[in-house]
Amino acid sequence: MANRYRVAVIGAGDMGGNHVRGWIAAGHHVVSVTDTDFPRAQTLANRYHVPNVYDDYRAALEDPSVEIVSVCLPLAFHARVTIDAAHRGKHVFCEKPLARSLEDGRRMEEAVQRAGVKFGIGFQRNLAQGVERVKQWVAEGTFGRPLVFSSDLLQEVRPKVSMHDRNGNKGPFVDACCHYFYMWNTVFQSKPKRLFASGGILGKGRPEIARIPELAIDTGVVTVEYESGDIGTMTVSWGLAKHTRLRSRPDRIFGPCGGAEGMFNHFGSDIHIDLFIGDTKESLVLGKEDLFEKQFRLFADAITDNRPAPNGFEAGKQMLAMSLAVLESIEMGKVIDL
Repeated sequence: MANRYRVAVIGAGDMGGNHVRGWIAAGHHVVSVTDTDFPRAQTLANRYHVPNVYDDYRAALEDPSVEIVSVCLPLAFHARVTIDAAHRGKHVFCEKPLARSLEDGRRMEEAVQRAGVKFGIGFQRNLAQGVERVKQWVAEGTFGRPLVFSSDLLQEVRPKVSMHDRNGNKGPFVDACCHYFYMWNTVFQSKPKRLFASGGILGKGRPEIARIPELAIDTGVVTVEYESGDIGTMTVSWGLAKHTRLRSRPDRIFGPCGGAEGMFNHFGSDIHIDLFIGDTKESLVLGKEDLFEKQFRLFADAITDNRPAPNGFEAGKQMLAMSLAVLESIEMGKVIDL
């Protein structure tokens, strides 16, 4: 590795832990962890022997040795921390989704461009071997065209209740569906043309989220049409019954000649894919990999080579626009042109 960068991780929740571990695994030096919950930040820092702990992200940005700021905060803070870090000449890697609004995304992009620093966004799941394998099959015409790609995201009310806040993380269609939309775009190698969605709030009345003044839409069905003639469809809920044993179905893609089924963009364990061609079935197992380490290696290489990050503002803005279009479609009851 040509360069070993010094990284400040902002946010010490589950994603902050993934970032600390991933940066270290990629060969870089995490010099600080910041969280308004100082004991939580201290615990994470102790686990990985990180030397500095702060309860205010501005203190981390004042460290002149920091070269990369890794943002793992709730969505409402992505724009503020990214802009402040860019103003101080730091490269920024920000978790998805990009921002609460396209206007906030525009302000982030302007700040990064003015500062001349690099920006990356956390679509690590799109780096999974399963996505690459399915993309290859589609490119080779294995399934024929047109294609239908079906995904599920079914969960209980989330323990991190702010994810259900309409004015916070905006629910699953903004917080999580971007991974699936990006996977569809990658596999189809086509642009989304229009979408339609219907849904509502399944978790209304649940005591876990009763204190949230305005709940985000947490359940629905989305259909996206592509210029290629392919279709992506998704069933989503963050409002299933407490302790339910119901689980999401594997991803499924099929065309006139065959298809495949599996958790294509899964990570952290082996990926199992069933391939169906005509009347045959073949089962494949792809080994597990650390996608956080992989994405941080790619981002660091982009800095070293002075080229754009593999996933940056273009991807972030497109995924945010699709997610916001889903909410608009549900609320207005109409098809949205993309």
